[in-house]
Amino acid sequence: MKQSIKVPVVIIVLLTLFMIINLPTPAVSGAEKLPKINKHKEKEIACESCHEKGSLYARPGDDTCMNCHDSYAKLAEKTAKLENIKAGIENPHKSHMGEARCTLCHKNHASSILYCNECHSPKFDMKVP
Repeated sequence: MKQSIKVPVVIIVLLTLFMIINLPTPAVSGAEKLPKINKHKEKEIACESCHEKGSLYARPGDDTCMNCHDSYAKLAEKTAKLENIKAGIENPHKSHMGEARCTLCHKNHASSILYCNECHSPKFDMKVP
């Protein structure tokens, strides 16, 4: 008698677990899971503009950044016009480090940092987009 009770209970438990696991969940794409500070998303630039199809999690190289943001020389010209650089702070795009990787400072899916401050003291006060 006890054996005949165990089988239906096991079946009910398994079916319940199956139903719970397969409950519908709201669909969320990878881009929606990213932090709200995603600068490219704010400008309505598609993920595929920087990430090749099928490699959304691969970090693009600087050559990809330069497709839209131009060369280091042009970036140095643009950033030379910023007030803090005019006031004597080193231009991060024309530094003794040479052409540093864009992602050392610019973190598109997280808060950007000023990589110069890893070594320099006193710290530079510069906003990094």
